[in-house]
Amino acid sequence: MNILTPIIIKAIEFKGNAHVKQLEANCKNANELSKNLLMKIVADNKDTEYGKKYHFDQIKSIDDYKRLVPFSTYDNYAEYIDRMVKNREKNLITAYNIVQYAETSGSVGVPKKIPVTDKSMVIYTKYTITRVTSLANKWYKEKTGKGLKFGRGFNQLEIVDRYLDDGTPLGNISGSAAKSYKLLFPYYLTSPIPVLYPKGYMPMMYLKLRYALMDRDMTFMFSVFMTNLVDMMYYLENNWQMFVKDIRDGTFDDSIDIAEDVKAELAKVTKPDPKRAAELEAEFVKGFAEPIIPRIWKKMSFVCTIGTGGFAAYTERMRAYLGNIPIDFSIYGASEAMMAACTKLEEPQFALLCDSCFYEFIPADAPENTTETLNIDQLEVGKDYEIIITNLSGFYRYRIKDVVTVLGYEGQSPKITFAYRKSQLLDLAGDKITEKMMDETIKKTSEEIGTQILDYCVYMNRDVSPAKYEILIEPVSELDPSKCNEYRDILEKHLFEINPVYKECIDTNEIDHADLYLQQCQTHALWRDMKMMKGASANQVKPVRVLDTPQKKNFFYKMLYTCD
Repeated sequence: MNILTPIIIKAIEFKGNAHVKQLEANCKNANELSKNLLMKIVADNKDTEYGKKYHFDQIKSIDDYKRLVPFSTYDNYAEYIDRMVKNREKNLITAYNIVQYAETSGSVGVPKKIPVTDKSMVIYTKYTITRVTSLANKWYKEKTGKGLKFGRGFNQLEIVDRYLDDGTPLGNISGSAAKSYKLLFPYYLTSPIPVLYPKGYMPMMYLKLRYALMDRDMTFMFSVFMTNLVDMMYYLENNWQMFVKDIRDGTFDDSIDIAEDVKAELAKVTKPDPKRAAELEAEFVKGFAEPIIPRIWKKMSFVCTIGTGGFAAYTERMRAYLGNIPIDFSIYGASEAMMAACTKLEEPQFALLCDSCFYEFIPADAPENTTETLNIDQLEVGKDYEIIITNLSGFYRYRIKDVVTVLGYEGQSPKITFAYRKSQLLDLAGDKITEKMMDETIKKTSEEIGTQILDYCVYMNRDVSPAKYEILIEPVSELDPSKCNEYRDILEKHLFEINPVYKECIDTNEIDHADLYLQQCQTHALWRDMKMMKGASANQVKPVRVLDTPQKKNFFYKMLYTCD
């Protein structure tokens, strides 16, 4: 371990303590903070083109704001953003300084460019690395009486430098936020510089894991999504012999496609390490039935990643590798804004960040044309709400199309968890099956059949009469293809209980019984690999739930076992 590593981690923890204290204070005073933030955003942006259009200068209260400013979607800003990018025009939707454009994954349609201002970038930076380091230190002090162990960490975030013609950075915001700690990376992270800043395609799974395995003192893991960590552990489980050999010999396996100039650069920091290779091999040959991570990294202290909602099954799978190592469920956010953050390890709920956005809410069961919204002090615990944001980057009353569940309050700030995307709603005949309902159905089905279902996706088949759902599931261990109808009946039984309207639609013949298909192991991991090979960032590839494009349908139906 480098002598500077403990000093740097201690400094990050110290800074994190201040940020966590600020978060706690903000939660206590969330109502006034929210109102003040909105009034400041409106005042600062009254002379923008958008502000003039909607009379920001006349807004003196939250009610004025709701009366004068309509709901919006990305389409309302697309023309402005196009002018900002192509013509370098300023003061169109925001008066704040734009430091980057966050490019969305573009899973449907053309990728969007989301402006990121210096004010919003501060929020992303403040509540990520420093926050979790502070919380982890507090966790260990409470559990063991000792603080966080010192050692470098594994960072799965992709940090790729791309720029618009005027030099403005373009890319995913999570990687850009991490760059604020760029000078600390050699002492803080296990990956060497050529891996942290790839130029062109590089086999990142191999390279990041290779250097993490070489560091016996590694203490933490960062990743945007839990899926990426599970993919990495599957890769290790299937290729540990290759890693042991390469670490022992200081070489790179011939099957790994690394450009010669990059390989030459890496060779300068890659030396043979027979002792570490022997340590790893001794644990790998024992198998993976017992948690492998604390066996190969004895100082491992925490994992920070998004593992709730649609990622919950992957979290369960990751526990088999982690053992008792705690998880920080990170943040709830999007390219448009960071909206909430965890305040304690192992608690999968998020406190709204009232210094990041002004929030409004519409009950999830409200009519589609509802225009009335609720403020943060008007929410009911246990209910689902569509969340609407006014951010620090020029989006006003923006319908992000997320639905969240209110779990309680921390001070005056709602504690929430992501429930589902409105765009992922399944609806053939008014049955309105949400992702949250399907997640719960899959979980109960897994428990009854005795095999974990790691992932799933659904196709709405309207080409038959009556229409029906075709549900594709990926079990962790093989299931009997001849029992597909039996598995389907179990799944539908649980879905009937969770969504009685679906059963009514079946009983009245508006919808036919679903078909169930078994996917081959690693189907969803292969989809993520394919997307990344085509240029998508690992920071942005989310689980596929609805097969709503020909590309998705063709891929996933080619990966099925035949059900008798």
